[in-house]
Amino acid sequence: MSISSGAVLCYGVLGIDQIVQVAWFPERNGHTRAFRDEEFAGGEATNTAVTLSGLGVDVRLMGCALGDDRRGALFLRTMRQFDVDIRRLDIDPSVRTGHAVILSDVNGGRTICGHFPDVRSRPLTEADLDGVTLLSVDPFLGENAIRAAQIAREHDITVFAIELSPDHPLAKFCDVVINSDGFMRRHRMGMPSDVAVGLLKAGIETVVITRGKQGCQVFQENGNSFEQPAYQVTARDTTGAGDAFRAGLIYGYLQGWTLTRSVQFASGSAALTCARAGGAGHIHGEEQVLQLIAED
Repeated sequence: MSISSGAVLCYGVLGIDQIVQVAWFPERNGHTRAFRDEEFAGGEATNTAVTLSGLGVDVRLMGCALGDDRRGALFLRTMRQFDVDIRRLDIDPSVRTGHAVILSDVNGGRTICGHFPDVRSRPLTEADLDGVTLLSVDPFLGENAIRAAQIAREHDITVFAIELSPDHPLAKFCDVVINSDGFMRRHRMGMPSDVAVGLLKAGIETVVITRGKQGCQVFQENGNSFEQPAYQVTARDTTGAGDAFRAGLIYGYLQGWTLTRSVQFASGSAALTCARAGGAGHIHGEEQVLQLIAED
C-alpha cells in the first residue's frame, strides 16, 4: 500500500546535539577520555522528521526559533541535506540556538545535559496545517503545543505525541501517545500500566510504553494490549531511538498497516538508529527496517 497522501508536520524543540562518546561514564569528580566528538541536528521533532524523510514521507518541521549563529546554520544545512521542509522555521537573531551535550558510552548508555536558554516558538496556525495528514507534537512548547493539537483535532488531523501524564492538557487532543519508561520513572508517575490506563481514560486511542532493550508495551482503548520485543543490534548511540520509534509507528499508520505490524516496524526503526551515532545524523529506508525484522 502506498503512503497516505498529505504531509506530516513535526512540531517541537529544535537544536543541536553534541555527541561525546566515551568508554565509560566517570564518577563524580572523576575523569574519562572521549574517543569521538560530533555535532548533529537534534531535538525530538527533528529526529522524527529526519527519520520520516528517509522513509519517503513528505515531512515539514516547525518549532522553537533558531538563532542566526553557527549552530543554527548547521541545523539548516542538515535539514536541507535530508530533504526536510523547513520553509516555516523561524530564524531570530536575538535567540541562541539551543544545544545538548550527550555523553554516550560504548554500551549505548547516555547522559544528557541540555542548554536551551531561548525556547521561543511561533504558534501554529490553520495555514500551517494546510495539506497535513498527521501532526507529531511535543509537549515541551507548552501552550503552543496544546493549541497546535487542538487546531489539528478540529480539522480531523491525527495527532501523535510523546511523554504525557494522564492529566496533561495536551492529552485530550491526541490519538496516540508514546511514553518512555525513563520519563515516567523520572517523574514518579507510578506503574506504566496504570499510566497507560489513565491516558486511555483521557481519550487516547493507543498508548505505547517504550522500555529500551526490553522492547515496548502497547495498550489500546478497546482493552487489548501486547508486548513487542526489541530487535538486537550492536548499540553505538541510543540518542533519538525513541524518536525513530515514533517515526516508524507514524509510517506504519500512514501505510494503513495493522497496529502490530506498525509497532514491529517502529521497533526495527529504533534499533537501526541505535547502531549509528546521532538521532538525526543518518537515515534508513523501509527495506533496511524490514530486513532487520526478517533476520531477527
